[in-house]
Formats: sequence, structure tokens, C-alpha cells
Amino acid sequence: MDSKVTQKDLFEIIRRQSEQIDQLIAQNKALQAENARLKKRIEELERRARKYTAPFSRETRTAQPKSPGRRSGEGPFAHKSPPTPQQVTETVQVATPNTCRRCGFTGPLIFTRHDKAWVTELAPQNAVQVTEYHVPVMDCPQCHAVVRGDHPALKADQVGATAHRLGPVLHATLQTLHHEVGLPVRRIGRVMELLTALPVTQSAITQAAQRLAADGHPLTAHVNALQADLQQAPFVHHDDTGWRVGTQNAWVGAFRSADTVLFRANLQHTNVELREGLGQNFAGVLICDRFSSYDSRFLVGVKQQKCLAHLIRNADEVAAGEQGRPGRGEVYGQRVAQVFRDGIRLHRDVTMGGCTREEYAQQGEGLTLRLDALLNRAPLKSKSNERLRLGILKQYVLDRLWRFLKDPDIPPTNNAAERSLRTVVMARKVSQCSKNAVGAQTYMRIKSTVETARLRGQDPVAVLINLIR
Repeated sequence: MDSKVTQKDLFEIIRRQSEQIDQLIAQNKALQAENARLKKRIEELERRARKYTAPFSRETRTAQPKSPGRRSGEGPFAHKSPPTPQQVTETVQVATPNTCRRCGFTGPLIFTRHDKAWVTELAPQNAVQVTEYHVPVMDCPQCHAVVRGDHPALKADQVGATAHRLGPVLHATLQTLHHEVGLPVRRIGRVMELLTALPVTQSAITQAAQRLAADGHPLTAHVNALQADLQQAPFVHHDDTGWRVGTQNAWVGAFRSADTVLFRANLQHTNVELREGLGQNFAGVLICDRFSSYDSRFLVGVKQQKCLAHLIRNADEVAAGEQGRPGRGEVYGQRVAQVFRDGIRLHRDVTMGGCTREEYAQQGEGLTLRLDALLNRAPLKSKSNERLRLGILKQYVLDRLWRFLKDPDIPPTNNAAERSLRTVVMARKVSQCSKNAVGAQTYMRIKSTVETARLRGQDPVAVLINLIR
């Protein structure tokens, strides 16, 4: 028997090994896909195991939700009356009314009782000051209507369970702790108790905020004025982040000019909400990223400056994906990213006084020629590079990349809007967002007022005090 291996046998061995290699490669790919699926499943199970709690349904709204408050047979029930403050530092006698508001009767009214109302305020040294008001309640002898005395510090509905209210300074301080400092509402009461020994409930803070941001209140008029200022600004940054209103997914849009910030909560993420914030006659420059809503045909007449930081990130990701592949596909993304980095550096130089406007314009022309050579060329062999080229070329043709070269006052990035949204993202992490549309509107109006005051170098507490009184 011949023990020598023929050439035909070698070819057969090579063929079998090649088939085995192909099978092993296919098995490896299948195992990688299965591994990815199992990792995703493990992450999902871990999220469920954390058992996040929320005061409302996170997925689907309950068909017949239970009404709020105690249920039958749960706990003792008593007549709801306002709690009397333990310490009263001042007592004010309210003037006795002599006119019936319902029928217009003028003359002596029939005295029936004295109501009590309180306003708790912070003294200059953080000492708690509680003022008790003795409000005369009269009875009209003509129509028997109830007539209560008036006082500038008291509200018309400050009776019964809501007779005890927060003073302007205390109210403004609590809202600033929430919207500027970032304390959750449920923690503010504990902070105030530690600092001033003043017990403040979460419901008191929430109800006071809703009254402050209600329609027709001075704060609402102030927010409308902020939006009017934005619509007349030479440039406006815009960006969005996720939010929830009840069980629905929502978004918070931040509109920011040089000295104004406006937050809006929307249930949709389209160009409609963007146009509502900017107004129909916006003539400035919109600084934004490359999200599809900005390319709507309804925004064709709006001048835009695309964020170069986002474009650099996109180019770096494409270059990273091309590394290790045959050829030099990563070089294209690196060159594109470097052009935009040089543009940001050039704008920083002219802003800091490192170059003159003439030098700025000359170097800007050089950047334009470099980018033009990278975009207006033959199609690239790499699919990812070609998608990057076509996407940037689309914005280049629409003149949305180099507007800051024509006007150095226009920022080349959208970092301002992202910084404004940072505190909103922090609030989302420590809260359950908004339980309803009223809560979302309240949060956005007060947040806009506080953040704009900070941007203008004003004291948010002082601004809120003026809007509360």
C-alpha cells in the first residue's frame, strides 16, 4: 500500500479545512448575535428588578383610576380646618367692610364672625415671621351675602384650609431652591426645617407654584415677554431633551438667545413646536443640530447655523468606524473634523482678540476652500464616508455651515442650548417629570424666569418676589 500523499489528496484536505473554517465563522457570528441578544435581555431584567416607583402609570393610563385622597375606612376622618401656627409674631386688624360686593349695598353690615388668615415670611436673618390677620366677616342685611375684609397681603380665596399661605420672599426662595439649585420638591421641606425649623410640605410648594404660574398672573405675562424678546433676537439656540407628561412621552425644548432662555414642554417633536417658539416672523439665525425637523420645508426661509461640535462628532465616529479596514478610509473623516475644529478655533481667536476681523475673513476663506474640496468630489468608495459627505454637502449648499464666518457674533456651536438643558436633565433624573399638562406648564414658566434671571446677572429670588407681589 502506497503511503505517499498525492497532490489530489492535499487539495481535498485543503477543501475540507476551508469548509470547516467557513462553518466556524458562521457559528462565531451566530454566537455573537446570541450573546448580544442575551446581554440586552439581562439589561432589561436588571431594569425591571430595580422596581422604579412612580406616582402615576408609566406605560398605559388606567381606564378607571381611583380618586385621590383617603379611601373608605382608612384612617381617622376629621373636619378639614387650617392649622394654626405655633408662633405669631405680629397681628394685623383688617378694616371692617361697609359695601356688599354682590348687590352694591353701602352702609353698616351685620357682623357675624372673625376669620383668621396667616402669612409666613422669612425675616432678613432667616428668622421665621408669621403674621396673623383678623379678617372681619360681615353679613349684608339686604341680600344676606357674606362680605369679608380686604388686605393687600391677603388673597381673595385665602380662606378655610388655604388660609395659611407662603409669603413672597419665602415662596421665591423655595422656587429658586428647586429651579436654580436643583433640589427636588420633596427635599425642600427638610432643608427648610433644618435651616429655619419651618415645616413646609411638598403640597404647599406645588400649589403655590401653580398659583404663581397660572394664566393671567404677572409671571405668565413676564414669560410671554421673554418669548417676544427671543423672536426679535439676532440668533437663537435650540435643542430638545426627553420628558414625560403623565404617561406620555414628551420633550422639553430650550430656546436661548444671548440673554434670554425659554423652556417649552411639547408632546411632539416636530417643526410645528419649533415655529411656535420662534414665531412666524423670526428673522434671526437658528443655531441647531442636524435633526430632521430643522430641514422641514416650513423652515426654508429661516437662516440656520449647524452646530460644528455635532459635525465633528459625526466625522470622528465615521473615522473610528473605518479604522482597521483595508485602505485609508479613516483619513476622510479626520480631515473633515479638522476643518470644523479649525473653524471653532478661528472663531475663538476673533472673540478673544487674537486676530482682527480682516484676518478672520481671510482665514475663513481658506476654511471654505478646504471644505469645498472635501465635499465637491467624486463619490467615495466607503459607504459611511459617502453618507457623511452627502449629509454635510446638503447643509453646505443651503449655507448652514459658515454663517459665523460672515458674522462673528453668531456662535459656531449649540453648546449654549445644551448647557441650558443640563439642569432640566438633572431634574428629570431625580423626579418623575410632570404628572399632567398643568404641572409641565408651571415648571417651564418658572424655570424660564429663573434661568433668564441668572443669564442676565439678576437675583432669581428678587425677580420672583416682584412677580409674586
